[in-house]
Amino acid sequence: MDSYNYDPVTHINNIFDAPETLNHLPQALSHIHQYKLQLNHEIETLKSEYDSSTEIDDDITQLVNNIKDVKNSANATKSTIASMTKSIQKLDSCKKNLVLSMTVFKRLQMLVNVNNGLKEILPLRKYEEIYQRLGVMKELLQFFQPYKSIDLINEINLMTIFTQNKLVDDIFLDFEEFLKRNGRGGSDNESKSEENLLYGAKTLEMIDEKNKIKLLNWFHNLQLRDLKNIFSQSDEAGSIENLGRRFIYFNKILDQVNQYAIFPKEWNVIIDIIEEFCKITRSDLSSTLQNKKIDSSTLLDNLTKTIEFEKKLNTEYPSEVEFNISSVFGPYLSIWVQEQDKMLNTKFVEFAATSQLPPELAKDITANIPNIAITSTELFKTYHKLLSQILKLTNGDTIASLARVFNKYLFEYLNRILTPMLPRNDDDIAGEDAIKYLTLLLNTGDYMVGNIEELNEKLELVVSDEVKSRLPTLNSDVFLQLVNKSISALLVKLTNDYKPCWREFFNINWQELDSVNDVSSYMIDIKSITNKNLKLILPLIIRDSYVRNFNDKLVELLVTTIANNLKFIKPLTTTGLEQLLLDVITLKDVCLNFPQLAQKESTKSYTKFVNNHFHELESILKILMVPHSMPVENFIESYFELIGGKSIANFTKILNLAKIDKSNQYKYIENYKLQLSIDNDDEEQATDSTNTTSHQSNNQLLTNLEDDLDNLSASSTPVSANTPAQYPTYNRNGINNNSGAASGKFSSPDMTMKSPKLIPRMNQLEKNIRDLALTGETHVSKFNENFRSNFGRLFRKEER
Repeated sequence: MDSYNYDPVTHINNIFDAPETLNHLPQALSHIHQYKLQLNHEIETLKSEYDSSTEIDDDITQLVNNIKDVKNSANATKSTIASMTKSIQKLDSCKKNLVLSMTVFKRLQMLVNVNNGLKEILPLRKYEEIYQRLGVMKELLQFFQPYKSIDLINEINLMTIFTQNKLVDDIFLDFEEFLKRNGRGGSDNESKSEENLLYGAKTLEMIDEKNKIKLLNWFHNLQLRDLKNIFSQSDEAGSIENLGRRFIYFNKILDQVNQYAIFPKEWNVIIDIIEEFCKITRSDLSSTLQNKKIDSSTLLDNLTKTIEFEKKLNTEYPSEVEFNISSVFGPYLSIWVQEQDKMLNTKFVEFAATSQLPPELAKDITANIPNIAITSTELFKTYHKLLSQILKLTNGDTIASLARVFNKYLFEYLNRILTPMLPRNDDDIAGEDAIKYLTLLLNTGDYMVGNIEELNEKLELVVSDEVKSRLPTLNSDVFLQLVNKSISALLVKLTNDYKPCWREFFNINWQELDSVNDVSSYMIDIKSITNKNLKLILPLIIRDSYVRNFNDKLVELLVTTIANNLKFIKPLTTTGLEQLLLDVITLKDVCLNFPQLAQKESTKSYTKFVNNHFHELESILKILMVPHSMPVENFIESYFELIGGKSIANFTKILNLAKIDKSNQYKYIENYKLQLSIDNDDEEQATDSTNTTSHQSNNQLLTNLEDDLDNLSASSTPVSANTPAQYPTYNRNGINNNSGAASGKFSSPDMTMKSPKLIPRMNQLEKNIRDLALTGETHVSKFNENFRSNFGRLFRKEER
């Protein structure tokens, strides 16, 4: 149907394909009519839209034409206005050029006048006025810089430059003349006054910065010229010994320069002169130190002078960078350290020739004076003096080097001065002299330890951070060992004195004693010897903690010796044991009185210590008193009550001491094991219900007791009273081989007692370390103490 060659016949034939379809013709016509109307309407609509777009194009075309007309009108108007204002612009340009020309001519006239004025006043040398006019001229010259290509202006510029050069020459001449007259002693002419020269200096700076530099260099060289000539390296005055004179001379120069008021303050002329002087002096010193051998005293003396001079300069003339001359000495401080090494070595020769005992004590052992080696105080005075000297100079590697020297001579002092005073053989330790020297070594060792720790702290505090890792620690342990050896040697001295007493002990016919008499004669001698020695020893020990430590060790020595001697008594009768018990009680009273011999009050801890040790010994004596005829079960019950513990070895030692036949010991041991197994079950139940224990801990004295009965029985003769095995032996390290290390008793207290001022205060760490080094034993806990006290009671309850 939309085709241009549309043929309606085809559609009509399709619609009216039969005669009866003609009945629908009116309807078809009506439909065609409606469709025609619709098409007409669409045609009208499309036509209307087309007409509308056509009108817009016409409007646009008309608008473009109007714009063109306006543009043409504007151009025409512009041309009209331009033609009207052309003459006005020309007049404005003429006016501008005229004003500029007048300004140029006026300023040119001013420049010429200022230059002429400068020429007129130059001969008068009035630099304050010249400075002001020169400022104007410099400003005018700046204005004419763009016009220098103009010959006339360039000629005038050259003329002003000539004037300035003449001015510079005049100012330099005036400075020379002023300084030749030494500043204030010349003419009263105002042009030559300092204030006038001050403006002259400002004028030079205004003309060109190079003039200022030239003037200052000339001034510096002039001021230091005589100093350079006088203290030349080729002259004796230039030697390092005359360094102090150089500083004095330069101070005079500074005083003179300070009197001058010819330079602006902001120039810092005095600072520049000092820096130049430091530079020259460093160079001269460096050359001198490299080419000449300087002894340490001269080096240190001049270094000290240099540092003091630097400090004075930096205080009086503060600047951004501190003045420094002393740095040149840095590489040569090792010379000083080497010299101190030699000095200390020489001093040790003097030490070796000096009696170490205080003169008063050498005459009278009871003299009330600290018994410390005289040379020990002298040594530390020297150390502190050297350290104070070097700290004024440096806190760097030289301190570490000096500390190594200190350490070296601490060992030298120990090996060359102190250690030779220790007796080589135990038999040589006798008499009052031994007491004097051994207490001297004890106190001196303690004094050395305290001062070494103090010196270590000071070195750590003053040395620079970067050197701390290289700073050696001064060794105090060797002096702690010396203290330990001294205490041990004092105990050996007492052991030697006790030998006759123990010989008498063995000579007693213990089995024939029929009754307990008064205290045995050997115990009376022990008491006398102990009191006599301690009255001399204890007052000479300065630190209270060492007094306590010595007392503790002596108590252990006496208790252990008696316990070890029991096996030599054959047989152990009840009467003999009762006599021994009386002697032991007497000895305990003697031991409890030790603090009074040192004129000190006895402490609770010391009383407890003595009671605990003697309680163990008394318990051994009491169990040995139990008759052999008693049933085994009763003997074991008594053992638990008196001794306690679960050690079969300890129980066997008691059986041996009681002289129970080996063939019968088996039933004792088996019964003992049975009782232990029963008690273990009961203890587990008690622990589950009450979480407590009921056994005593092992008797430490018995644990440490020598059990060599078999060896002794094989011997045909009794062991001599001089046999070392009878006594607790103290080796050269101060360790009690027989009792101290394993006693488990609380021994020496912390060293918190005050000491004489000669002995330095000890810190807590030092106290703990020293107690550990000296006592060589562990301290029993309260748990073990409760365990010991409750064990026997629990056993008795179960038996009942």
